[in-house]
Amino acid sequence: MEKMEIMNEAIFRGRIVRIRGANGNGTITLACPLITTTRKKGVVENGVRNNYPVLSFNKSTVTQDILETFKQGDHVIVKGYVQSYMRLDENSGDAKEIMNLYVHEIMPDNSKMMNAFGVEGRTYPESQNEVYLSGVLAGITKRTDTIATLRIDLSKERKNVVNAVYFRAPANIISDLSIGETVNVLAMVQTVDTREKKVIRNYQELVVLDIAK
Repeated sequence: MEKMEIMNEAIFRGRIVRIRGANGNGTITLACPLITTTRKKGVVENGVRNNYPVLSFNKSTVTQDILETFKQGDHVIVKGYVQSYMRLDENSGDAKEIMNLYVHEIMPDNSKMMNAFGVEGRTYPESQNEVYLSGVLAGITKRTDTIATLRIDLSKERKNVVNAVYFRAPANIISDLSIGETVNVLAMVQTVDTREKKVIRNYQELVVLDIAK
């Protein structure tokens, strides 16, 4: 039996709005303001607030000296991947699955003037927020008639099962999916600010843009 090829690649293009860390470990927050709000009968269906992906880096990241090389306001291109892990809830003590983004490599982006004429400019290429996944469909949960959550197994050396939400999911596509088969997904990272017990918690999730078998 031919071994299935797992794909887990993310690419982001945008401006650094926050960078922090120490000793080679840290996070970068990028502004990728793509319009993804979905409305149904005038009501926001998915509660999107912004698209500011947060990516983690560490000493095993291909690009080294990130904290010394990049700063807030820099325009960059980031290649990375998604990884799930379990985290213990401080209040309830329950284990919660979290999806995190990790930097593989990061490079400076050029302005459009630099690309065209070799001189500095103020206008940069459009933001990019794309995640390409190919893995085994491990679960399907329908929230409503048009919203479904897909669970995709991207495990290699370590367990890596992630959830991706499909808003306005065509009924014929969802009904045609079967657990255990390989799916190819184009997604984006959506970040939402919520308030829980007066504490602001930022979280991010994968939103399906397209899918095929």
